[in-house]
Amino acid sequence: MRSPIPLEEFDASCGDIDDVVSLPPTAFTSQEFYDFELDAVFGHEWLCIGRATDIPKKGDYFTVDALGEQLLVVRQADGSVRVQSNVCRHRAMRIATGSGNARRFKCDYHSWVYGLDGELQSAPDLNENPCFVKASVKLPQVRSEIWENFVFITFDPDIAPVSSRLSNLSAYLANWGLSELKSASPQSFFPVNCNWKVFGDECYHCAHLHSKSWCPMYDTASERIDYDCQSNEPEKGIIAYDLVSLEKDLSPTRTGKNLQPVLPGLTEDQRRRLVYVTVAPNLLLIAMPDKVKYFMWLPTSPTTSVFAATWLYPDSTLQKPGFTEEWEMEVADLKEVMVEDLYAWESVQTGMSSRTAPRGRYAPSEIVLVRLNEWLISKYREADSKAREEAGMALTSVQP
Repeated sequence: MRSPIPLEEFDASCGDIDDVVSLPPTAFTSQEFYDFELDAVFGHEWLCIGRATDIPKKGDYFTVDALGEQLLVVRQADGSVRVQSNVCRHRAMRIATGSGNARRFKCDYHSWVYGLDGELQSAPDLNENPCFVKASVKLPQVRSEIWENFVFITFDPDIAPVSSRLSNLSAYLANWGLSELKSASPQSFFPVNCNWKVFGDECYHCAHLHSKSWCPMYDTASERIDYDCQSNEPEKGIIAYDLVSLEKDLSPTRTGKNLQPVLPGLTEDQRRRLVYVTVAPNLLLIAMPDKVKYFMWLPTSPTTSVFAATWLYPDSTLQKPGFTEEWEMEVADLKEVMVEDLYAWESVQTGMSSRTAPRGRYAPSEIVLVRLNEWLISKYREADSKAREEAGMALTSVQP
């Protein structure tokens, strides 16, 4: 597809932080642009859909809807993780819902039964039919890869492995032991009435929107923000910054300190940092001295998305006496921050539909959004160029 918004309109959103403005409002509201973006960005990139540690045993599974595709993520007998279609090969009914453990999957409509590997095991009234080849029926597999125990998928058969894109990030986060951390509670998405790009992370709003929630819990007076931290690779869609404090082991809690044991591998410097890393297009990692939080989102329309927030800890912390009560207290303390974010995100989306919606200037601390813009716009240009090239080839082929 060609971009329905002329590419030159995006030029003003790239460049020096002192000059750039935000993306055109129609990029947040237009169905035509959403369709273009869905292919240009999400159709040709790696997308995070969950944690492999959430399905540790044979037959453990979870389901997720991504870009209109219903997916079933299953731990196989050999320990591997398979991502496959969650759509019955008979009449296209959803096979499984939620998460759990199963020996096989049965479609409720006509009781077609599939193995963990997606192979059809039974189709009532057709099992012995010589005109039906049961062995030829299997749930389609979606290309996937595990990075630090996050499950990534792509609909692009030619894109390079996600591990090569994120190799430097793995090295930067090595001391957090990310691959070994486990979820404090199952991943759960909830709907949000905003375009997915509104979730773009920046620290400009914290002292304003969160002045009565986040700020009293996390001492910002002595902190600095490192916008050029080592994990930054904007050209790869890895946009990061670190909050660096004079004191170590600070966290946004009612005590201002970690509530859980410090991760054992961290250096003194790392214990002074909260590391914020966006892995475009749909994952935000926040590495703290005692845990790693991750936020994930998926678009569902030009003006709606689904969002999930999950907390990761070492197994030793999860098994610690009193952990559940302390964790629930921390979640409750931070609930107001999420409520404020939701209010802002949905309000911004409403404003984008206004006849007077702005392309506002960026503040210096919003440089992370400019870096995200530049990565996105490179995807737009690549897709638009490819569409032009294919249109030219098609025109040449029909000319006498």
